[in-house]
Amino acid sequence: MANPRKAHISHLLNRFDEKIVFMKRINLLVLMLFIGICGYTQEKRAMTISQMLEYAQTHNFDLKDARFNALKSNEKYNETKANGLPQVKGAVEYKDYLKKPTLILPGSLAGSDQDIVAEYGLKHNMDASVQVSQLLFSLQYINGLRTTRKVQEIRELEIEKSRIELFHLLYTEYYNLLAIYKNLDIINANMQSLKLNRQKVKAMVGGGLALQTDLDKIDVNYANLEVSKQQVISGIKLQTNNLRYIIGMDENTELVVDTTGFAKAFRQPTTVEKYQDDSYHAGDLVDVQLLNKNIELNDYQIKTAKAEATPTIALFGNYMFQAQRNQFNIFDLSKDWYRVSVVGFKVDIPIFSGLGTKAKVNAAKIEKQAAENKKAKALIGLRLQYQNSLMNYQTAFNNCKIQDKNVGLAEKVKKQEELKYQEGIGTLTDYLISEKDLRNAQINYIQNILKMKKSEIDLLKSKGQLLQEMSASVH
Repeated sequence: MANPRKAHISHLLNRFDEKIVFMKRINLLVLMLFIGICGYTQEKRAMTISQMLEYAQTHNFDLKDARFNALKSNEKYNETKANGLPQVKGAVEYKDYLKKPTLILPGSLAGSDQDIVAEYGLKHNMDASVQVSQLLFSLQYINGLRTTRKVQEIRELEIEKSRIELFHLLYTEYYNLLAIYKNLDIINANMQSLKLNRQKVKAMVGGGLALQTDLDKIDVNYANLEVSKQQVISGIKLQTNNLRYIIGMDENTELVVDTTGFAKAFRQPTTVEKYQDDSYHAGDLVDVQLLNKNIELNDYQIKTAKAEATPTIALFGNYMFQAQRNQFNIFDLSKDWYRVSVVGFKVDIPIFSGLGTKAKVNAAKIEKQAAENKKAKALIGLRLQYQNSLMNYQTAFNNCKIQDKNVGLAEKVKKQEELKYQEGIGTLTDYLISEKDLRNAQINYIQNILKMKKSEIDLLKSKGQLLQEMSASVH
């Protein structure tokens, strides 16, 4: 006979095993759903620099803000303009006199010495009217309309300024990414070179021509390069995320930057003469145009403030139906409705405003003086910015030539040290040092190219030519 206690324990174990299997299935299902969701949300999108520029001009947050401001200024202009168009208003008013008004008339009208006290009007009254008005003349309206129009022009220039800032920022971060990729190429080339030399040294160690410590030195250098490689790969991911944020790409989309144009972007230019001509014109800069527009806006603000002291003329008309009843039968069509119509014009003449108008005019004049001072300061700063950008570009251009020669010398030294080591007249340490020197020379060259490219876009921006030059270079 089976032991009941053992049977009960066996039953419990079987149920426990079933629960474990069930939980494993649930966990597998959750894992599959998670993988599916991640696969769905992480869409990859490959883009060239021209595609990123095109995408950014629609999705960049700062540029969209500038466009929203322009749209708001357009609506503000329409709102101001509407004040000078015909205004039509309708009104319906019902009054129930719980106590009718009292009228006091002289008693002499009835041949008496006592005044006559009488109620007038009826209990139920309704008025239905249409009022029409048209502004005929107002300097305040005219100058207000010009002011809002000037604000529109400023907002359009701000869109252009935002586009320039977008181009400048996007190219700066793009060149940073190119430099990181070039550093990765240099590290990969060094790692490949170490692999090949390790095979040669290993054969020499087997033949008794080299020591085991030589292999260890190579392995140490290779491990250091692997660490550097991982850091560079992380830098690429971070820089790509920066670009994704700049262009306004959705966070669930993975940006893959097209690298086919990297070699062209980092090719050293052969001339610097095109940037050495004195073709700087401050008036071409959007910053200066914005300052000029703001000064013009100040002029209109002064005129608008002064216009508050001038008369305003308006035409108006009123057409009204009136119903008066003792009983609430307002909508009885058999009863009379009385018509009232009037036309006229109105002149508002400001006489004294407690010196408020004078204060507004003075404040507007001070704003203009501040704007003119800001422009004078900006012109000096922009000119200095152009000169510094030109100097930085020329310096980086010359340094690139020096670093290019230095890379050639480092390559020559490396080959000599490698040959000396293989012939037994040099040390592995000298060879590894020469390889490191070459890597540093190559990285320094890339850094100087990067400085030159950045100073070039700074220079183009300071001359007001960034949009034209960069738009042409990507097509």
